[in-house]
Amino acid sequence: MDVSRAFPLLVSAVALGCAVNPATGSRQLMLVSESQEISMGRDYDKEVVASIGLYPDSALQRWIQQFGARLAATSERPNLPWSFRVVDNPVVNAFALPAASFMSRAGFSLTSTPKRSWLVWWGHEIATSPPGTRRAR
Repeated sequence: MDVSRAFPLLVSAVALGCAVNPATGSRQLMLVSESQEISMGRDYDKEVVASIGLYPDSALQRWIQQFGARLAATSERPNLPWSFRVVDNPVVNAFALPAASFMSRAGFSLTSTPKRSWLVWWGHEIATSPPGTRRAR
């Protein structure tokens, strides 16, 4: 194929894959749609729960979900199906999955001062979650 013909097709394909980043307001290439991102997040969430398990404290799980939901409501994407849970693992850490599914490890929840530490931890996870378009205000 002639390069002069291929270039406009390439530019068009990239432009169609661009979306507005809610954190910056600028257009950027998005390789998956929001619905695909949500589906991926739900699938990965099931895998994590099946492989690690949830920490068996329903009061803690409720508190984490409510606290995270209040924080997520201030993000650029408040309408995502936000999920905040504690997995049964003694490591002090947290991680994010696509489409606003967040997990912290039991080691963190059992060794920290809840309100201040959780605010910083979840704020960081929301701001840096895949694909990096969410930022807590």
